[in-house]
Amino acid sequence: MRKIFLVSTFFLVLACQGVRVTPTPVQTDSQGRQTPTLIDQAAETTGGGTSTPTPISQAAEATDEGASTPIATILVSSIQVEGVPYKAYQIPGDPFRFVCQEPCPLDPQYIFAEYSGFRLAHAKLIELMGVDTLIELQPVDMHLVLDDSVCRELPGGHAYIYTGTRQAYTCTDGPGYYPTIEEKIQKAAQPENQYFPLHEYMHTIFFGRISGKAGNFQDYYAEFFHDFVVPLPSYTIGIIDPAGFCSYRNQAPSRGDYPLWLISELCKQNGFQLKHVALSLIELDKLYQSDGGQVELEFTHRVPTVAQYRDILNRLLGSDTTHAFAEACWPPELFGNSYSVSPACLSISTADTPTPIK
Repeated sequence: MRKIFLVSTFFLVLACQGVRVTPTPVQTDSQGRQTPTLIDQAAETTGGGTSTPTPISQAAEATDEGASTPIATILVSSIQVEGVPYKAYQIPGDPFRFVCQEPCPLDPQYIFAEYSGFRLAHAKLIELMGVDTLIELQPVDMHLVLDDSVCRELPGGHAYIYTGTRQAYTCTDGPGYYPTIEEKIQKAAQPENQYFPLHEYMHTIFFGRISGKAGNFQDYYAEFFHDFVVPLPSYTIGIIDPAGFCSYRNQAPSRGDYPLWLISELCKQNGFQLKHVALSLIELDKLYQSDGGQVELEFTHRVPTVAQYRDILNRLLGSDTTHAFAEACWPPELFGNSYSVSPACLSISTADTPTPIK
């Protein structure tokens, strides 16, 4: 059974530049619009089942001038997800793929546009984070229909791991709601409109790398690391100026959830900067890959604890970050009860049941 926790998101808009990918030839119709190039390709399967050959299509990349440039081919294949037939869209070598339950209700041009926009935003995210989703959880399935066989158990965006296979997935509706499919396709191709997909994808980067378990205590909310996952996509795609990284502090904490003050407290008390995100997560990954974690779960290696990540930050920043976690309302049980919950934390009732999410 999948575990449910909170996802809180915010959405702002600002332009940013994208990276370029070597273009491939693409056909156009009489009005100059791009049309897919079709090539037979043997399909793959996930979770068992049969498959049939399906086409390869091409996506377009949005540029700063509003035009588009074709990028590498997207392989379209028939797969099984928990015994249900899906179409999968993936450029070979990408750590993610977009999936749509058959019969797929989505316009193919929307899927291609969303793939293109997310691919550019994803490259910027990994540059900021320093690491991607664990290889053992790849490819990450990006669901774009919130009421499909996987996503419908929880309305709204979320991310988790399939119950039958050790593979991560996300559920979003791409750039969000727009009144016409033409406008949604246009927005999907723009990296600056990828906040929601990036937010959910970021959760998968923490899966297996950090555990909310400490002795007999467990807080699954810690494993979704919203203190990073909520603000960081905005810096990635230019929604918020990275120069204001340390000035971010959530002003409206939700009842029952961490108030998302960790970045602010780490900056104020320990000199934390945006560059330390990648430096610390690279060290966290090394700890996981060396089997240095302390929690046995269903991953290839033992999973590090929040306290172990705290120790990584301590070494990088040259000071004890425990008080920053305390002031950011992280449960003291995660750190051996080395502090008491502050009055500010009690005032927002962090002891209540967290808002549900995956």
